[in-house]
Amino acid sequence: MDIFISYSRQDRERVNFMAKALEAEGYSVWWDRDLRAGEEFDNVIDKHIKQSKAIVVVWSNTSVKSNWVKEEAEDGVVENKLVPALIDEIIIPRGFRRIQAAELQDSSADPTKSKNWPVFLESIRTIAGEGDGVEAGAQEMAAFGLSSAAQGQAPTKDAKTDTPFWKRPIGMVAGALVVLIAGLLAIQLGGIGGASSNGRLAGVPEDKAIVLGIYPNESFGIQQSNGLKASLDGFPALMVQDLDAPISAMKERDAPKVIEDLRAFLAERNVVAIVGPSITEFTPQVLEVIKESGQRPAIVLTTAGSRADLGWRDSDLPIFRVGSGVDERARQFKELANRAIAQGIGVTFMIETVPGSDAKTYGELFFDRVTQELGEATLSNWQSDGKVTTRTFTRGQINDAFSTTEEKAILDENRLIVIMGLSNDFKDLAQGQFRMDQPERKAILASWNNSHHVKALLEMTALQTDRLIDMTDVFESASYTGEKPEEIAQFESLFGPISPRWRLEAVAFDSGVIVKQAASEIEGEITADALVAVLRSRSFNGVTGRIFFNSTGQNTGDAGGLQRFYNVSYDPSSKGWREVGNLSSLMR
Repeated sequence: MDIFISYSRQDRERVNFMAKALEAEGYSVWWDRDLRAGEEFDNVIDKHIKQSKAIVVVWSNTSVKSNWVKEEAEDGVVENKLVPALIDEIIIPRGFRRIQAAELQDSSADPTKSKNWPVFLESIRTIAGEGDGVEAGAQEMAAFGLSSAAQGQAPTKDAKTDTPFWKRPIGMVAGALVVLIAGLLAIQLGGIGGASSNGRLAGVPEDKAIVLGIYPNESFGIQQSNGLKASLDGFPALMVQDLDAPISAMKERDAPKVIEDLRAFLAERNVVAIVGPSITEFTPQVLEVIKESGQRPAIVLTTAGSRADLGWRDSDLPIFRVGSGVDERARQFKELANRAIAQGIGVTFMIETVPGSDAKTYGELFFDRVTQELGEATLSNWQSDGKVTTRTFTRGQINDAFSTTEEKAILDENRLIVIMGLSNDFKDLAQGQFRMDQPERKAILASWNNSHHVKALLEMTALQTDRLIDMTDVFESASYTGEKPEEIAQFESLFGPISPRWRLEAVAFDSGVIVKQAASEIEGEITADALVAVLRSRSFNGVTGRIFFNSTGQNTGDAGGLQRFYNVSYDPSSKGWREVGNLSSLMR
């Protein structure tokens, strides 16, 4: 058997393209994921891992969280036959980064269409040699009573798919019995749907101090998860538990599993801190659940939602924030807009919308806050003069707002286009309108926290980087008069030198740092009340600077060390970011 593919079940469709393409190259391929019930099948998997010439590990938003995938990747490292491939923009888990992964994210839906697919195939040939055909692999699978259909592939004409269940291999029967017995036990012990049967709580010790991380299970949520977990690695007094859902579900306030799990943890475990949520629209629902629970864990918000929209000052919950919110960002936009208008540069606000929804999006709330900062009279005058315009776009479809010649015209004006939405929208527009193979643009495209996307896009295609501006509160490592905190060395050893590219990881990392440093001062059991008291009483050393919370009133403090803002662009010559001091210097 030539190739063993390790992947996450949620990526089955994408991996199917890869498996078929490898078979077309003459390789025999094993790519199991559903066959996990029963000891016999574990033996089958171990056998195929050992017999394979190459172990392809498909790293994605979901597979980086899979213990199965990590274990199989470790087998590949130990046996020196790991061939990693990236199909999403994620950070490979620690321990597997030294082996260069084939970057197939540019064609995430079908990785075989990636421009780097030939490079991936060459890596396969280096480890596994040339493909010799699939007959041998089919015979091996047949020996275990497994057809290609059992792996998610279409059965061959000769495949026996009508074998009675009781005549199939013992392992299959054993697997079914295991599932049946587990189901009966679940009903007897807690009942279906009961809190005690909640999968999230299984294996979580009742006496453990828990930090819940609430973020999307895709895109920037992966980066935040990586940062939080890295900060608490090696600190056994605290245990991190993810509560996540797709971005769209959180934005539409339709993530019932997250809410259910949040209630269960607050009711049955010692939750001392919650980091997140990072989606503005989802935050009020989470805060309401916490309030109803009667528990008071430290809530370290990573959403950018304004204090007014979140009811921050009126809440009796212990709310903190590491990183800037739209209150701070709106003040920067005011300064930026004033400078642009004074220099003869127009401003176009691109505002995120969701058709058919009554709830305001993050982009709409952001624009409301900017309007307050600028003043409605000033903004109205600028709009009357044509200096400021606004456009709306549907989240995830921003390029549709530039589909006609008339709509594209602003790209040829001395204009600052500001995206008020997710950084994914910035990525899509940059890729759609600001590539080097497109007409040279006059307009500058700006958004918050998009450097990670710029870097990822540059690894796939050339961009007009001097037209792309990142507004950020993380530029480089914090400077200290004395010795650097050990947290900086820890962060840089995992992610690299601190830069705007790592902003999401850095802020999530510091959210964990303040919890860890506060917990280390508590004698005896770590409780939510004790943790909150320490957070309000002192400052903390983070990778982004000195972090402190104003203790003069309930939830009035800002995070220190993140109060300076930067406008930066990518410099291809230095492969890093440079500050943009004068927008007019960029105008063509």
